[in-house]
Amino acid sequence: MFKKFFKEHTIHKKVVSHLDIIFILRPTLFFSIWVMVSIGMYLSSNIYTKHLIWNTEFYFNTLLFFIAITLVCSSTFILNQILDVETDKANNKLFLIGNNISIIKSRKIADFLFISGLFFGIYIDWLIFILLLSIYIFWGYLYNQSPFILKKTPILGWFTNSFVGILLMFIGWVYNHKIYNSYENIFTVDFIKLSIPYILAFSSVSLLTTIPDMKGDGESKIKTFPIVYGKITTIIISVLLIIPAQYISLMNEDPLASTSIIVSMPFFAFALFRQLDKDIIRAIRYPIFTLNFFVMGIYPWLFIPVTVVFYLSKYYYWHRFNFHYPTLLIEDK
Repeated sequence: MFKKFFKEHTIHKKVVSHLDIIFILRPTLFFSIWVMVSIGMYLSSNIYTKHLIWNTEFYFNTLLFFIAITLVCSSTFILNQILDVETDKANNKLFLIGNNISIIKSRKIADFLFISGLFFGIYIDWLIFILLLSIYIFWGYLYNQSPFILKKTPILGWFTNSFVGILLMFIGWVYNHKIYNSYENIFTVDFIKLSIPYILAFSSVSLLTTIPDMKGDGESKIKTFPIVYGKITTIIISVLLIIPAQYISLMNEDPLASTSIIVSMPFFAFALFRQLDKDIIRAIRYPIFTLNFFVMGIYPWLFIPVTVVFYLSKYYYWHRFNFHYPTLLIEDK
């Protein structure tokens, strides 16, 4: 009866219409943002505590830190949606901007989120502020705005996403050094060495995310990587990135990276050999889920926001659009 109420009662249709302003932030993308930042913190902690696990310490500044990152990244997601209005229509995506919320209002929200995120960032630390600003410059301005619009270029669009992945890890690395009051180890080769497996994995999945949008991107004449070089080439390169990522993670003796990658490898194998749409989506979603799952064993506080976003999103998309999302059940279209 409780389940039936949440799934079928008409009151939910009224409730979810008020959540549009939250979901233009694309909260399901937070799964990738939060986990990359957490990995940066984990790598930093390994310098002081080898193979950290189940860290239940809570700091108010850490909460502000994650809020700042979430706000700045959300502002870039809104800018991306504004640019993608036509391609999202072609790809049959659920879009709010331009329909439920005007583009002008969306831009104002993006600006507010960006300024608020920077405000929290400068409160935490000046270097955090600079890194947040850098994320916005690359993901918000260069990636989405004229005259650059790097997302419409096959190589630079992919590299931009990969570089932001590095920034997300580095900002977590920097913040954790701040916790330990140790700034002398921030700018060292240790970060580069330890982060390479995660950078390669992040870059691999980022490349795969361009494949499901090929139809709309092609119609809109957006030259993404698979549009220019083909679907098969894109999958092959993605898989080729995962293989050295696994090797380097073993050389680094990093249990988080090595375990997460080896668990995810079968999904990349299916994507390579069958090349079905459902296999591509699995190779995107399942590694993100796997990495979040293992990171929660290190930072269990992450479980709360991830779970809230997951089930709130399911509630919203079902009652707003009769659509099961997010979901780990990938079916044939």
